[in-house]
Amino acid sequence: MGHSAPKTKALFENHDIIVIDEAYSLVGDRGENDSFTKEALAQLIIELEKHSTDKLVIFAGYGGKKVNDKNNKMKDFLDANPGIKSRITSTIYFDSYNPDEMVQIFFRLAENGHYFLDKNCETMLRAYFKTRVQDDNFGNGREARSLLETAVIYTAGRVLEQNKKTYTRKDMQTITCEDVRKAIKRSEYADSVQNIRQTKKSFGFAAV
Repeated sequence: MGHSAPKTKALFENHDIIVIDEAYSLVGDRGENDSFTKEALAQLIIELEKHSTDKLVIFAGYGGKKVNDKNNKMKDFLDANPGIKSRITSTIYFDSYNPDEMVQIFFRLAENGHYFLDKNCETMLRAYFKTRVQDDNFGNGREARSLLETAVIYTAGRVLEQNKKTYTRKDMQTITCEDVRKAIKRSEYADSVQNIRQTKKSFGFAAV
């Protein structure tokens, strides 16, 4: 207590451009703030007013026109803070990646990681991401990274199961379509479990 306000003020004293990523984390669920948050937000409003013409502040986070109210975290953040909302002069919406872009991201990440990926996996990946982009919990580019990391695990497991006396670095870096298929299957299972948990939670809340 007593440190949040000075730290917030120091940001404006030391920087001309301030980016607050995942800004909605400044408030709790349903806008319920703790003492630290209230202190930081109160000072933030003061600084926004004081530096309205000489500082650039960017609030970034998940939300947008195509996101439902339940998952529109930035809307919750702004609704919980009318003082901040009234001081924001412009809003920019970034659309989610489409399936083709997600496939490109997946291949680019593989290339940057020095992995050899079968081009025949494109159709499989596109079909998977076509479904994922429709999900309310779609995580954009990070889902490509997560899927690739899972595929790499299956690649390593496949190579080690061959019980070779020796295996090359290229063996460990060559991702097959079967590795990708297993990664997709595992990710789909994880997504289904998450959706079931969320459904049960919402049903439980409704029952109460």
